[in-house]
Amino acid sequence: MMKKLVGFKTRDKIFYSYLFSYLVIGTLPILISLFVYINYGKVVLEDIRASQSSTLSQLKNGFDDNLETVVKTSNLLAENDKLSELINLRDFSNSDLLEAWKLKDEINTIKSSINFCSEIFIYFYESDSIVTNTKLYSSEINYIFADSYQLTKEEMLNDINTPNYNGYKIIKDKDGNSTILFLQNVYNYNYKDKLATVVTVVPWKNISENIVSMKEGKIYWVNPKNQILSDNKASIAEDVISYNDYGNENKLIERKIGNIKYVNSYMPSQYFDFKYCITIPKSHYMKEMNNLVLGIGLQLTVMIALAFMLAWYYSVKNYKPISRLFAALKKNKKIVKDINFDNVENYIENLYTENKTLSNSCYQAKDALFNQMVTGYVKGWNYDESILEETIASNTEFDLNRPFIAMAVTYVDIMECNLFKGITESEKENTFKLLKFVIKNIFEETILSKYTGFLSDVDGMHLCVINISEEALADGSLAFDIRKCLNIYKKLLNLKVNIGASKVHKGCEMFSKAYNEATLVLSFQSFWGKDYEAFAFYEETSTAYDTIYSYDSQLMERQKKLYNLIASKEYEQAAELLNQILDEMFIKDIHCMDINKCRMFALINTVYSCLSDIIGRSDGEFFRKLNPMERMLKAKSIESARHIMNDIFKEITEHLQKCLTNEYPCWVQEIINFVEDNYMDPNLNVSVLADKLDMNLSYVGRTFKSYTGYGITDMIHIRRIEECKRRLLIGESVREAAEAIGYLDSKSLIRTFKKYEGITPGQYKSNFEKQLVELA
Repeated sequence: MMKKLVGFKTRDKIFYSYLFSYLVIGTLPILISLFVYINYGKVVLEDIRASQSSTLSQLKNGFDDNLETVVKTSNLLAENDKLSELINLRDFSNSDLLEAWKLKDEINTIKSSINFCSEIFIYFYESDSIVTNTKLYSSEINYIFADSYQLTKEEMLNDINTPNYNGYKIIKDKDGNSTILFLQNVYNYNYKDKLATVVTVVPWKNISENIVSMKEGKIYWVNPKNQILSDNKASIAEDVISYNDYGNENKLIERKIGNIKYVNSYMPSQYFDFKYCITIPKSHYMKEMNNLVLGIGLQLTVMIALAFMLAWYYSVKNYKPISRLFAALKKNKKIVKDINFDNVENYIENLYTENKTLSNSCYQAKDALFNQMVTGYVKGWNYDESILEETIASNTEFDLNRPFIAMAVTYVDIMECNLFKGITESEKENTFKLLKFVIKNIFEETILSKYTGFLSDVDGMHLCVINISEEALADGSLAFDIRKCLNIYKKLLNLKVNIGASKVHKGCEMFSKAYNEATLVLSFQSFWGKDYEAFAFYEETSTAYDTIYSYDSQLMERQKKLYNLIASKEYEQAAELLNQILDEMFIKDIHCMDINKCRMFALINTVYSCLSDIIGRSDGEFFRKLNPMERMLKAKSIESARHIMNDIFKEITEHLQKCLTNEYPCWVQEIINFVEDNYMDPNLNVSVLADKLDMNLSYVGRTFKSYTGYGITDMIHIRRIEECKRRLLIGESVREAAEAIGYLDSKSLIRTFKKYEGITPGQYKSNFEKQLVELA
């Protein structure tokens, strides 16, 4: 593009000599600015350290003073005489209760001296009782005390349990408010048995009120379990903070969270194992530094632009291209009449045109050879890594030894593209070449202009490989640019393009794996159709499923039920069940593609087998026209399978409605009416009906099915199951329902119910009750 605009050879030695000279001259002031920037940055970091240390010191002194008060009061209570008298008692007598009441008053006096404390209580292990600063709770009612903290008794005992002499626990209520339980254990004389625990309850809000909230950053403390207590108005998410990130209290710690860099400091507590921390955006301190960076960037941009323009101007001025040679020939044409300048000019023009054509042919051949080399390696035709590395290095700036990803690009519904509308068959080949050029050009301008890589044609699709680190990939700019390309393709060309991206890999030996991952994503996208995005990474198509293979038994049960619905000609219900199977029995995980395909073919086989048995035998001509197997095998995705099978059921339903205009004999309706009136008779079967009509048994069974599409036995069981469902839903047991509808025992009902419905009567009733609960 640039070569065409400037109109001269950019490799000309004159141009580069000028450009190099001007760049050298402009480098000196930039180096001076960089020196100032580096030294100024060191000074700023020292100021940050001093400022944060001062803030943390004040925070630590204030909070550690509170902790000292808690520790001292806990020790005081642990040595209390009244506590010592009550500590070994299993039950409290009246005099003991009086002593406990006095202990309560002393606890309340101590609690009143601690303004940040909400409650102090002592738990006695021997008597399983609790004495607080306001009340006494015996073993029978201490669950009421636990409930005041939104805990069960077991949860409360677990929360106040600490293996050490003292400690703390952090609990949260349903609203997310934190409370600290400071614990002090009281042991017997040999410190073997724990007799009581003194608990000082400190709501965190009482502490956080004294912490200055920050518009930018966060002041908090964190313990080894990564439990964090801070100002609730803090602007940083707590899930990115870790106790182990703070290892050197005499040094600033820099971390990047999202797109923002933070500087962090900490001080350890004197009493417990948590750390006081402060985290503030680096930009808060670096505003002047940012202005300096902006100035350096502007200076660099102006210097490069000026050097380029001056180099271009003087190189063009001193360079004589062919157009200048033509001008010189025409000028001398008037002076020297013996030389045929027209022929010389035509010869030079033809020579220039041939050179241009040869150059284009050479470029195309080189590009084709490069594509062939890449294709051969990813397809396994060539395993020589050194040849691949040499080919890529000589044709591109891409580096296989740096992190990279592969992206496979293919077209969907290409005939819907605007370029293919209104063209003849002979024009399609050239139009397809034009489409490939447009697709590649947009991709190169949007993606390869920002990332080092190459675009190659492999096996009827485009393969784009770019150098990118996991950190750069995580910021989302690549995904944004790719979706921008997809929007351009859709709006400009009305063309849907699928793009699958691999994981980040490194090294020549991982090149084929990256390609395979990208193509697997394309296959995954094709299978799920419109139910999945047009662009996806390999990691995004993988989901953790613990019960993948448990779906197989569910699928078999639903296939059995689908078969029975088709057999009973309930095609609308069969279509609903089919759609439910397609929605629930296929797993959106790239590792389950083979499983999904097997399930798809199993479902197609079930539908075909049933249609062949039910329709193929009774109406062979319609079945051949319907051609279900060939139509279903064309399904390449969940979406297309859904449309094809629903269309087949719709055609069958319409055909049957036409066939119903031919009335069947009176004895068929007589059988239907008799079954409706006597289905609850345990002895009702085909033989009974044949005797009643005084007709041949095999003729009755065969002819009834040819008219209705299902057998007499099936009709009896289906009617009984309908009545069974009704009785189950009004509260009858399975045994009661079995006796009422004509089965000798519940086992026969369960076996028949599961055959036709795919589940047992108990499961049916349970599913219905669950639905009622969800609706409620």
